[in-house]
Amino acid sequence: MTGRKTSGDSSAAAGRPGLGTWLLAGWWRVLLFGLLWAALSAAVADYAWYGLFSVAAAVALSLWLSPPRRGVPVRRWPRRLVAAVRLALWFAVSSVHGGVDVALRAVRWRVGIAPEVVCAPVELPAGGGRQLALLMMNLMPGTMVQRVLEDGGPQDHRVELHTLSVSLKPAQQWHKLQQLIAPVFDRG
Repeated sequence: MTGRKTSGDSSAAAGRPGLGTWLLAGWWRVLLFGLLWAALSAAVADYAWYGLFSVAAAVALSLWLSPPRRGVPVRRWPRRLVAAVRLALWFAVSSVHGGVDVALRAVRWRVGIAPEVVCAPVELPAGGGRQLALLMMNLMPGTMVQRVLEDGGPQDHRVELHTLSVSLKPAQQWHKLQQLIAPVFDRG
């Protein structure tokens, strides 16, 4: 045996994650769900058995519903983490700014609302990044995704954004959001 992968290595040949990827994914999920349980239950020792069962069930269910993919090389983690923090900060600031803007429009004597539908290109490929962008855009005050138009090839995909006013610049927000999400999903 030379140590090289042969055609008998079915998981490597098919591009499926190996045992190490499954164990790492399980470990991270145990940590995440364990912290979530501790935060929600105030980590009361009387409920530790419930927490143990709940965390185990949540990890098993999450691994079944969303199995791990091939691992992202460790050298890319810092870049993706920085991109995720940048995205979260931009989203928080934009949400507060948009919320204040919408609130001010609502309380003015002359309501500054002129609903419009604006089309903008979808730059992210189908998958988790695009889904996150669509969900986050729906959480932005004053704008929501009306529908995704997938006519033609992937380069022709567009999104219809329903906005309270074009002065909110929904197409620019959508573009910026996609630019910030791309490196989180290793696309930028």
